[in-house]
Amino acid sequence: MKKILAFILVIAVVGMLASCGNDEATTEPKPKTCEQIEPCKTALQYATYVEQGAEDKVYEMEDQTGEHKSYDSLEEAKADINDDYKQYQNQKIKHYGVVEYVLNPDRKYIYKFKYKDFRTEETKNITVGITKKQNQYFANEYYSGATQQDVTVNGKIAKHKRYYSIGLDKQMKEAFTPDLIEQY
Repeated sequence: MKKILAFILVIAVVGMLASCGNDEATTEPKPKTCEQIEPCKTALQYATYVEQGAEDKVYEMEDQTGEHKSYDSLEEAKADINDDYKQYQNQKIKHYGVVEYVLNPDRKYIYKFKYKDFRTEETKNITVGITKKQNQYFANEYYSGATQQDVTVNGKIAKHKRYYSIGLDKQMKEAFTPDLIEQY
């Protein structure tokens, strides 16, 4: 009887030790996604509205005091909503890669997304600037794309990070990896 209990005890101890290694591997923090970072999440929402053709929502996300607003009024933006907006209004950018430049921590960012166009299925880019004012994030689109000068702070190119939508395999990540802004 003692041998059986000792054997069961040994098995239990070995099982506990084996599971300790698994706990260590699973407790490491996972890399953040764009959706977990507030300014990136805001930029992704803005890019989605642009892609849907929801010009009124695009206008509402922009800083109306800045020089980068897309319309002079909400009425003008509503008049320019895409004709096929209803068809795409519930669609989201599902698969994407994004490069993030932090120009001023907690205040100013530039995001360059690469994803598939809703209408043509072709891969495309959009560059979105995010500015935080009075605890609110505002967006603006870089219509011709951002330049090296846009991502340069005090004479140095800002550091960048890449994020990808969840569920992309290695091949899809390669396809959705946007070029670095400073290359242009």
